Amino acid sequence: MSKKRDGLWVAAQFALFAVIAASWFVGPPVSRLGLAPTVVGIALVVWAGRTMGRSLTPFPTPPVDARLVQGGPFRFVRHPIYLGGTLVFGGLSLVFSAWSLVLTGLLAIFWIAKARHEERLLLERFPEYAQYRRGTLL
Repeated sequence: MSKKRDGLWVAAQFALFAVIAASWFVGPPVSRLGLAPTVVGIALVVWAGRTMGRSLTPFPTPPVDARLVQGGPFRFVRHPIYLGGTLVFGGLSLVFSAWSLVLTGLLAIFWIAKARHEERLLLERFPEYAQYRRGTLL
């Protein structure tokens, strides 16, 4: 059941990505200033991905050989990839279409739900996660 549920989380996430990207072609642009959060978001996602290394997965369930990553951007934020992704989609939505900002908000809400689910799994897998969580944001 866990693998099926993991697959549903990822499928829904990628469906939201596609809908947001398609919405960039509908509606008026807001501002080219959206490029700034886009660049910051890309940098954050890349930094977090490199820091996670082999522990990186799109699925909520940590891989069998995963370790609890607490360095890099994870020193400050528990979910820097979701934060960075929200900055990327939000920034591009500002550049291309105001309508997609609403969809980016839905993606952010989805990521909050996914992060809560992930945190329950991380607490089960890594007892030290509780202490780590108290010292970080998001």
